[in-house]
Amino acid sequence: MTTFPTEDRLRQKRTKSEQAISLAMKNRWDEAAQINREILDNFPNEVDAYNRLGKALTELGRYAEARDAYAQAVKLDPLNGIASKNLQRLGKLAAEGSAAPAPSPVDPRLFIEESGKTTVTQLTDLRRNEAATKLSAGDQLQVARRGNQVVVCDQAGTEIGRIEPKLEQDLIRLLDLGNQYSVFVTAASDQILHVIIRETHRSATMGNRPSFRPTAAQEVRAYTREGAPRYELEEDEEDDEELGEEEEEEVEVVPADLEVGVEETPLEALAAEEDTEESA
Repeated sequence: MTTFPTEDRLRQKRTKSEQAISLAMKNRWDEAAQINREILDNFPNEVDAYNRLGKALTELGRYAEARDAYAQAVKLDPLNGIASKNLQRLGKLAAEGSAAPAPSPVDPRLFIEESGKTTVTQLTDLRRNEAATKLSAGDQLQVARRGNQVVVCDQAGTEIGRIEPKLEQDLIRLLDLGNQYSVFVTAASDQILHVIIRETHRSATMGNRPSFRPTAAQEVRAYTREGAPRYELEEDEEDDEELGEEEEEEVEVVPADLEVGVEETPLEALAAEEDTEESA
């Protein structure tokens, strides 16, 4: 009979996963390895935990154990690019008898969002090259202007991906004004790469205007609780429908002269001022 993880077990897994990532960011590899092993004791098919364990063991120089961890990840998910690449890399290290590069410390402050000074985004047109597969949380990247596009490259100049179009147009104008930005990886997998973009220099032309619209309260997204039986969800939907029939909200009509205007973005406000100065 198939058993499903309980809410408590899933919550514990999420908590331990966050602990493992936090320990890795602080280069506390022994503790990170232990936490990932604890996760695997309860969730033996957790591919991400095997990948994190492999990373921790690699940093500790325990290459044979690291290979075993990555091999198990590949066994569970043959298409997992991270595990496959690291397995090949460890094979080369073993054949050459060389040591893995020393770990570089990751400053947790890099991941702290500052209102108006940072924004988090997912790269588009992600490249399937060796440079991209080696990236992990904390790695520093750089933005580069390529005509009417803004791409993200590693420190060697290898293109990793592109900034999504809407944010890209804002960054083009900000870069043209003289602003400067640093980019750091916040989460990486073989198909997705999230980065945080941080303002490091503000042009005098910008005054006190922020680079990015200050983040309001986070959007609440609906999701299906893991392990929730389908019949519970159907009952909830039926209850919602009944409530909708019993209670009808009145739509308030706002007079035209009282309508609230749409807030301008920092760049729209700057553009409006520039247009006013030119017309004057």
